[in-house]
Amino acid sequence: MAKMRVSYEYSEAEDKSIRLGLFLIVCGILSLFILGFCWLSPTLQSMQSKPANCTVVSVLRPEEMFECVFTCGSDCKGTSLYPCLQIFVNNSESNSVALLHFDEQQLVLNPKVNA
Repeated sequence: MAKMRVSYEYSEAEDKSIRLGLFLIVCGILSLFILGFCWLSPTLQSMQSKPANCTVVSVLRPEEMFECVFTCGSDCKGTSLYPCLQIFVNNSESNSVALLHFDEQQLVLNPKVNA
């Protein structure tokens, strides 16, 4: 028994609708790339940190003690108290006095600015 090969020709309306569908898909993908480069790229570049020179204005050591949990191996865990050290700097980029933080997460958790 021989296999019959069926060839199907699209009507003019079907052909136009397929072309329109492919055109809309290509336009959507192209617009995503354009919007990504126009909106996303400048936003990511503005989020990057800029280097600045900082001058130490004052160093304070409040009497406040903080709890620190540490591990020194699989069987060794402990808790100790450590003092807080506050360093205020003058930022050359914004010309303002600010509290120096270890990283951006610490800045979000403790946003004290006044000296």
